Amino acid sequence: MELWNFILNSQKRMDILEELSMNNPQKSLDIAKKLEMRWQDVSTQLNLFVEKKLAIKDGTQFYLSKQGQIYKSQIKNLQNLETNVEKYSEFIDNHNIEKIPNCFVRDFLTWEKNKLSHITSLDVFPFISKNVKGSKTEHLGIFSRISKDIQDIFSGMKDNITIRIIYPIEEVDKLKEKDIVFDNQNYYLRFVERKEMYCVMQVCDRNFSWIGFEDQRNEFDYLNIIEGNDSRFLDWSVSNFEYLWNNSKKL
Repeated sequence: MELWNFILNSQKRMDILEELSMNNPQKSLDIAKKLEMRWQDVSTQLNLFVEKKLAIKDGTQFYLSKQGQIYKSQIKNLQNLETNVEKYSEFIDNHNIEKIPNCFVRDFLTWEKNKLSHITSLDVFPFISKNVKGSKTEHLGIFSRISKDIQDIFSGMKDNITIRIIYPIEEVDKLKEKDIVFDNQNYYLRFVERKEMYCVMQVCDRNFSWIGFEDQRNEFDYLNIIEGNDSRFLDWSVSNFEYLWNNSKKL
């Protein structure tokens, strides 16, 4: 926390850290000109960065250390988080996001270019169906209910598309034997207890994803979702899927 406080307590330090790069060593005078700061102030802060192992000095030039890069990226995440918490405040209040595992809370809402979408109940199936049919190589899904219509779409997918779906085990009685063992060898089903699920989602070719959470009635909300193709959001979605996949079971 001491190092975080050192950085966050000074806008000047945050600006200098943002300007530094691992691959492009710079002189303190050049940084001072870019940031329109006094050279003496920049030079003092850069030497403090070196002392605290946030930066490395090579002759008269400075560049980020690996540790400095980590702090730099996390400050950007904090800035995105601050913006998005305000943007999604109503969404947060209306959903049980406290169920997100601690290992994923850190990166929740640190994405840059996602949007909050409000879908009507009539649009949910066409939206899900479009995402399934639009997947060309891989489709990942977590659904709270087993729908015959969606199952029929999965069964008609081409063999070259890998499909992995997670359902609550409480829904398993809705499946027929042919649904569990499709001719398509790239279709995989797993099940978790409903209480272990904390989100529903689709990830399409790792190019687009959406995610929904439980509302205050403990029902999964398919009508108010976060969607986008921000790379951090896609990584976050896939990580959450893999977490539940690894904690799920086959029948």
